[in-house]
Amino acid sequence: MIWLLNGWILKKINKGREPLSLRQYRSSVPTSDMEKSNIYDDYKEKNILRKQLLEEQGYVCCYCMGRISERNSKIEHFKPQSGFREEQINYSNLFVACKGGEGTKIRCCDTQKDNRSLNEINLLTEIESEIKYSKDGEISSKRTTDRQMSSLTREMNDILNLNSPLLVKNRKQTYDNFKNKLKGKWSKSNLRNAIDSYKNKQGDKYAPYSEMMVYLLTKKLNAMN
Repeated sequence: MIWLLNGWILKKINKGREPLSLRQYRSSVPTSDMEKSNIYDDYKEKNILRKQLLEEQGYVCCYCMGRISERNSKIEHFKPQSGFREEQINYSNLFVACKGGEGTKIRCCDTQKDNRSLNEINLLTEIESEIKYSKDGEISSKRTTDRQMSSLTREMNDILNLNSPLLVKNRKQTYDNFKNKLKGKWSKSNLRNAIDSYKNKQGDKYAPYSEMMVYLLTKKLNAMN
């Protein structure tokens, strides 16, 4: 996002139909070559792929959900190429992520993840149902058992670094900005309209920290009810 953070945090991504160029390329690769390390590198239409992934994700990073564009993003292999070569050109394994603080000491998302695998987080399922947020901008697991909670929390914190001080600060600022804009008018109607707005794309983009805002505003609405 990097380094202004906008978007949800961890939300199911609905994959569309893969680009024709990727499908054609994959069909041209002999089965015997599918696990060679240069299969993805040799694909020449990465700009087409990146653009479709951006549109699919609403121009936010697949992990931190920060605002990204064609210039400040990179194509992410959810299952890393080093350990899953057969997934290199599988469209369901391809997403688009922010730069994640490349070249800095504070890294997140794919840059922090590197070649590690995620087992508790699956971007193709409703991962948002497993996540909760505080008004202070922190993200944590809803799971109740120690084993499950610690595993998911470890992936969010250690592998993706989603509770870095900068991310927490920006999430809190997003919520605080909304409160200031609302000016104390916490009516059910205002909350329902805001929730609906955050759930949907505005044009072709999602609003900053949509999933966090949906969670916190729904919690507020339920308390009013």
